Amino acid sequence: MQYLYNLGTLSVLPEHKGIYVLVIGESTARDHMSVYGYRFDTTPWMSQFVKEPGTICFKKAYSNYVTTVPVLTYALTDKNQYNSVSMAQAYSLIEVAAAAGFDTYWISNQERYGIFDTPIAEIASMANHQIWLNGDVGEYIRSNYYDEELADQTPDLKNADNALIVYHLMGCHQLYTERYPFKYQKFDRKVSKTSEYDNAILYTDYVVSRLYDLVKDNPNFQGFIYFSDHGEEPDDGTAHEPTKFSNQMTRIPLIAHFSERYRENHSYLFSPLIDQRSSYWTNDLLYNFMVEIMGIQGAPMEESNLTLGNIAYDRTKDNSLTMHGERRIES
Repeated sequence: MQYLYNLGTLSVLPEHKGIYVLVIGESTARDHMSVYGYRFDTTPWMSQFVKEPGTICFKKAYSNYVTTVPVLTYALTDKNQYNSVSMAQAYSLIEVAAAAGFDTYWISNQERYGIFDTPIAEIASMANHQIWLNGDVGEYIRSNYYDEELADQTPDLKNADNALIVYHLMGCHQLYTERYPFKYQKFDRKVSKTSEYDNAILYTDYVVSRLYDLVKDNPNFQGFIYFSDHGEEPDDGTAHEPTKFSNQMTRIPLIAHFSERYRENHSYLFSPLIDQRSSYWTNDLLYNFMVEIMGIQGAPMEESNLTLGNIAYDRTKDNSLTMHGERRIES
């Protein structure tokens, strides 16, 4: 990643200033979410949330890879599957937001120094404020905390006026039973791993609701975005192993909510987003999306045809890719 001094000073359109929240889920397949039509009620809160006037549930969101680090090093930078930017020269969303005057927060329940996590920690290190709950170091993905602790550890935001807050959940990563408290053990069917996974999604639904509740009444609140890094294949135990690729590993949720003030001031953005809710989107284009909705001017790699909310957006099933360009998206 580049350094802030190379960016200079970016600007934000005045009416875009405010608080934006980005929640990064983990290993959450939309195929197992009732808000996307799954037969079991795994997302009771989200299923109501998407009925609110300011909420858009995007129907065809996909991951750009099926493991966390490759996904997020693209999603959180201006590097994507469709351009020629090198990772060494890529700018991160955190850097760009900070250069534009946003106070940046990174609040994580994932490992900071695990063997898989260092590139993500590098991106996070650019945030003005960092909270890492998970002190584990090593080869295995684990945490001693449930994700709701992220809400409990969030600083008081009542005086925040221009901020980007990024939460990184443990979400639904294996071992599924370690992701949720006992009271969320609702599903208990013959295929135990699937039941455990569905319980983890049910708990994630609750966690996302907690994070939303922290900001929804703040007068400076503008937008709340939830997506997952990649999906999961819990039924046969393959999880998200790239060598055992399945399409379900790429099918992810993307849900965005915008305040009434934001919708009134930015109908030119909100209306196209509604029209694009059934468009194909891969999460390496998250950087473009966030820069657009946050109104950051002069950011690197302004690619209108790759930006949700822009009327020039042109991704379809035929030109959308995954596995870092090695596969085409399938329904």
